[in-house]
Amino acid sequence: MSNDAAHGDPHGGEPGSTNGPSATVEARWERPVVAAGGGEALLLVRISAVEAPDLVRRAPLDVAFVLDRSGSMHGGKLDLAREGVSVALTRLRDADRAALVVYDNAVDTIQPLAAATPRMKASLRVALHGVDPGGSTFLSGGWLAGCRELAEAPTPSQLDGLSRIRRTILLTDGLANIGMLDAGELARHAGELRRHGIATTTVGVGLDFDEGLLSAMAEAGGGNFQYVADPEGLKAFFARELEELFSVVASRFVVRLSLPPGVESEISSAFPVESRPCELEVAVGDIAAGDALDLVFALTLNPGAVGDLVPIGVGAHWVDPRFDEARYGAADPGALRRVERAEADATARDDRVAEQVALQRAAAERRAGLELDRAGRFAESRARMQRASMMLFDAPRTDAVLFDLAESEGLAEAPSGYAIDMHFRKRAQHREGQRRRGRLVRDDSAAEAR
Repeated sequence: MSNDAAHGDPHGGEPGSTNGPSATVEARWERPVVAAGGGEALLLVRISAVEAPDLVRRAPLDVAFVLDRSGSMHGGKLDLAREGVSVALTRLRDADRAALVVYDNAVDTIQPLAAATPRMKASLRVALHGVDPGGSTFLSGGWLAGCRELAEAPTPSQLDGLSRIRRTILLTDGLANIGMLDAGELARHAGELRRHGIATTTVGVGLDFDEGLLSAMAEAGGGNFQYVADPEGLKAFFARELEELFSVVASRFVVRLSLPPGVESEISSAFPVESRPCELEVAVGDIAAGDALDLVFALTLNPGAVGDLVPIGVGAHWVDPRFDEARYGAADPGALRRVERAEADATARDDRVAEQVALQRAAAERRAGLELDRAGRFAESRARMQRASMMLFDAPRTDAVLFDLAESEGLAEAPSGYAIDMHFRKRAQHREGQRRRGRLVRDDSAAEAR
């Protein structure tokens, strides 16, 4: 059951607004019952953006390009990254703004955030050609400098009254070795920036970068993680990335779960979460036209009496950049009913919810397995892949589940005496990030792991 309402308006706009909704929210239980003795209940929240919006205008974009110029970027990698930024510039419009930050052991802002006019683009391309490989990799310093360009820019109301989409795009080939080095710490910062409307996309060039670190930053930062091996791949990535940004119809999307006392919840999906008493808030970020995201919540309930109802509230709020309007939505999955254990076990499950629960939990297992493989703990890695296979084995046999099951089994059967192919592992890390964000992924390269 779903509802897209703003202050009671069924269209999801301001009271009296004739603007159609930019997104809808739906919530449903895997089983609408829970054992009276307590236990787990699984809830799926699906966010769907309009497929073909009647765009009055596209929201202008603020983008900060952050380019690694460390010594390891020699041998064509820096040329590849420079070309990628240059290609991206061609897609920006005069209403958009861009900045360029480069870093090795030092950080330099080559171009402060400014309107992407033809003159500015030409000047920036000339500056790009003067960027040469240098020293160490101060990744956190370069990335945060790019984010500051966006954070310290005039706010929309000061500038032109228009909602703006803000994103930092980090391109690197290596391992952070100066500044913040821990993936968890970097991800926490990315999550905080995301809550303030600044998303982070990361691009790994070559085979030496830490895909675990870059994917964690992108997940927490609400952007995309991409592995790029060649110039065509980089051009294709920027085409997709900017098209996604130009078609954002819901910005700063937040889902809020209201819980009664005695109920705790955690999310399987890869989004930053803020927990408060009786409430869980998930920062989803920007959503492009036609996109659909699935959030999986696992609720843990204390014992109660048979027949009791457990009400759960699902709400959402976001900004519609087409009209500069705040939007509000709600979804009612229905209250959970406490029943005897035998009835709970016998109640049919919702296959769509069961599918997403299995896909996202298995994706988290495979991701952990990939990180163990990178650390040289091959036997432990294969064990996590086997656990992912088991999670999928009892799920509804949809195409998505069968695809992920085949990949999980292939990874579990990979020889435990040496690492998984680096090229495959980086591609797999990208896919796991997409899966954990509730997106369907297709790739026929699972056999590479064997």
